[in-house]
Amino acid sequence: MRFKLASVAAFCCAAAFCCEASLAGAQATLPSLTSTKVVTPLSVDFTASGFDAVTWAEDSPTLTQLGLDLIAGLEYTTPISVPIRLEVGYIGFASSSISSDGELYRAWQGARFAFLMGYSFAPLSIEGLGKVKLALLAGGAVTAAEYTDTALAYAYPSIVFEPRALLALDSIFGWDTGPYITLPTELMFRAGNYSLAPGVGLGFRYRIIGTY
Repeated sequence: MRFKLASVAAFCCAAAFCCEASLAGAQATLPSLTSTKVVTPLSVDFTASGFDAVTWAEDSPTLTQLGLDLIAGLEYTTPISVPIRLEVGYIGFASSSISSDGELYRAWQGARFAFLMGYSFAPLSIEGLGKVKLALLAGGAVTAAEYTDTALAYAYPSIVFEPRALLALDSIFGWDTGPYITLPTELMFRAGNYSLAPGVGLGFRYRIIGTY
């Protein structure tokens, strides 16, 4: 009787060991069903910038105008570190200073659409915080604008040049996300007037995260 009980116990232990080994092997060979997060080459961002523009026209004085813009951007970074960027937002400028002859340029505002490309340089690491990523962007924009307190509407093209420095806070967010500073300069061809608008802006970028 004791011999039979010992045999049954030994058989049960062997069977349990075989089942456990079989399950481990199956788990090793079957693909994982859990999703994996990946960083995509797409990012979205929001920027607020201030400008101190110089405006002039033929046979008219050169005067300064203060302005601002609020921009939403969508950016795709290619494998060769070339960012391709679309922007949409609001831009507006106050009336200019008054010349000695009593002339001024009217305030105006409008909706701005831009397409930019450039180059992103290799990141500089900051231990315990993240990486500083420098980029140079250039392109063109089209703005549908109107003069303040009038029914005068017009559209104008412009040329944009924009250096940018992003602080990617990898240690906080775990992804290529963080604040940035930008120094945009825009040359506007505005219905007989010209404005050269250097500025400074602050923004925040979020790198889109996908799953598979």
